[in-house]
Formats: sequence, structure tokens, C-alpha cells
Amino acid sequence: MVPAFTWYAVPTGALTFANERTADYLGLPKDHPLRFGIDTGAAWDFHIPLLHHDDQAESRRVWSNCLRTTSAGEVTYRVRNAQGGYRWFVGRAEPLRASDGTLLFWIGINLDIEESVQERRRAEEQRERLRQLESDLAHVNRLSMMGVLAASLAHEVKQPIATARNNARAALNFLAKRPPDLREVEEALGCIVGDADRAGDIIDRIREHIKKEPPRRDRFDLNKAVTEVVELARTAICKHGVSLQMRLAEELFAVQGDRVQLQQVILNLILNAIEAMSSVDGPRELVISTEQRQTNGLISVRDSGPGIDPDQRERVFDAFYTTKSNGVGIGLSICRSIIDAHGGRLWIETNEPRGAKFQFTIPSAPSELRSSPQPLHPSREPHADSLRDAAHQGVSAGNTRPPHLARGPRHRHRGKTS
Repeated sequence: MVPAFTWYAVPTGALTFANERTADYLGLPKDHPLRFGIDTGAAWDFHIPLLHHDDQAESRRVWSNCLRTTSAGEVTYRVRNAQGGYRWFVGRAEPLRASDGTLLFWIGINLDIEESVQERRRAEEQRERLRQLESDLAHVNRLSMMGVLAASLAHEVKQPIATARNNARAALNFLAKRPPDLREVEEALGCIVGDADRAGDIIDRIREHIKKEPPRRDRFDLNKAVTEVVELARTAICKHGVSLQMRLAEELFAVQGDRVQLQQVILNLILNAIEAMSSVDGPRELVISTEQRQTNGLISVRDSGPGIDPDQRERVFDAFYTTKSNGVGIGLSICRSIIDAHGGRLWIETNEPRGAKFQFTIPSAPSELRSSPQPLHPSREPHADSLRDAAHQGVSAGNTRPPHLARGPRHRHRGKTS
């Protein structure tokens, strides 16, 4: 028996012979003409019904093209066996020609690739399980960070609610006047709307980080994503006496990816920086910057903490490795997995004169790169007086709200409150 599944066909495509291995697999009777190479005048697509329904159209197209062009062809399909089951094969047909080029007949061979297909399928299922595990760990990590920020977030929500209450009381006082001061009432109500919007924005951001959703590929503004994260961490920054500088590039392409996951990375790096500086007696400085690097956006988070030993820089990204007494060691590992999945890179450098500088890249949205009329080059530094540059507007105990992070009306009603 030839140790392969082989068959012959006449130039018109009709099968005339199937070797014993093929005939037994198909369950052909022992006296079937195909076992003996007898031309039964079968149609050119006689074998198509023996294939899985989903593979028939492609197989018919490839075989038809072979007959029309008298050239070799190859196709992958599932073939039904004698028991009614299917196995994967890769089939190849080669034309056999006479010395003058005349096509004599077709020689075909089918290779059983079932085990290979199943192995690939098992590997893909394993990869999918790993992706799901990474997603679950990332979700747990986000919940953990929200737990760390619980007190700060409660303060963030309470603040606009308290201000709205004061403005509501002021509105009542102005309505009680005779005659009512409607201009002041209108201004107070406008402030209340702004306060309510701000509280709603904070709650929406918290909900986005808590809820569990599959990864998304959205186009979004990287600078806006950074400022939203800083808003979440603002009270924690103030609580630890950290001076914040934000240097966000003015010429920055939009990026494409999962905004919540990337914000998770930024928030993780910010909280790590705050914790690293908690043991420092000198100035505690946190610098967050963005810039355009060719086809990537670059985000940097620098601190003035004790820094990281150069020999340990790669180890900190290993799962379950931690330098913290109460750490689990999955935060930075998850961060690197997220950045890798987005086609970026996350690494550590030394921050001069002291501290650590975490940086990561994220590819810009393809539509941004295609539509840009300018050559790609590093974006220029923001102007010193730019609203996006908070170099002189650090977040500290004495300066709790950077102007560029404000949402809604910035003024508060100045009338009397009860």
C-alpha cells in the first residue's frame, strides 16, 4: 500500500483511480471501479460532495482553475471518512504531460494534517485562555488601584456636591429677595450644573475602570487620557506632598487602542512613583510628559524617589517580583503586557539627578499618520506659558487644582450663602 492518499484524474477532471488507502478511507466497496482505475465517466466535480460543506466552494474554485489553466493547484479541506467523520487534508494536483506538452492526466496527493490542525487549535485555545487570564488580572489590578484611591475619590466626588449645595442655597437667597435677583440666580444655577457635570465625570471614570469589558481599539487623544488619570490621582498626589509638573506636547497625533487599559498603565506608574517618593525627605517631584516620536506617542513618568538599581530594571517587570513589603508583584508585569499587546514598549531609565523614569510608547492611529502633511519628527516642547504646561503649577498641599485640569465653570458664586 502506498503510504499516502493518492488519486488520478483524466484531463477533463473526472476521477479514474484512488489508491487503496484513499478508497478505504472513503469507504468505497472492494469492487468499486475507482480501485481499479476504470474510467466511469464521472463529472469533473464528482469528489466535491465528499468534502465538508464549508470547504466545497473554495475546493471547486481551485480545481476549476487547475482544469482551465492546466496548472498545479493546492487547497486545504476536510474530507468525510467511511464513518461519517471529517479530517483535515491538504490536497495538491499536478498535471502529467507528454514530451510535447500534451496533458495526459492529473496526479493528486492528499496529506493528512488533522493532528497539525488540532495542535494549532489547542495552541490558539491556550493563547485565548492566557489572554483571558491577563484580562482578568488587569481587571483585578484596576480594582486594586481603585481601592487604594477610595478615600481620594470619595473626596473628589464630595467636593463638587458640597459646592453645588452652597450654590443652591445662594440661589434660594437671591430668589427670596424682593425683587428676586434673577441674574445672580442664573449664575448660581449655572455653577450647580457645572458641579454636577464634574461629579458625573468622576463617577463615569471610576465606573470605566471598575467594569469588566473586552479590550477595545478606539482612537483617542493621549493628552486628554493623561489629564483624566491625573484627576483620579490628584488627591493622592496632594496628600503625599508631591509637586506635579505636566508637560504635554502640543503637536501629538491621536493614538489607537484601549483607552482604559492605557490609563491603567499611567495610573499604575503614578501610584508607584508616589509610593517610591514617600520615603524621601527632600523635594517630591513628579513629572508627566508626552511627545511625538516618529510614528509613536511617548509617555514619561519621572519621580525624584530613590530610583531603581540598574541590575533590577528588567526584573521589576517579572510577574510576582516586588520590592515592596506589601506588594504582590503583578502591577508592572500587567503594564508591560498591556503595552506589548498595543504594539508599544515599556522600559525604565534613570531620572537625573535622582529617581526613576518610566517610559512607554504607543503607536499613533494609522489615519493620523496617513493624513499628516508634515514630516514625522519629535514634537516641540510646550511653551512655558501654555495651559498644557503645569511646570509652575505643581499639585501640592497649597495648590490642589491645576487650572488645565478644570472641568465645567471655573468660577464659584460669590453671593452670600446661608
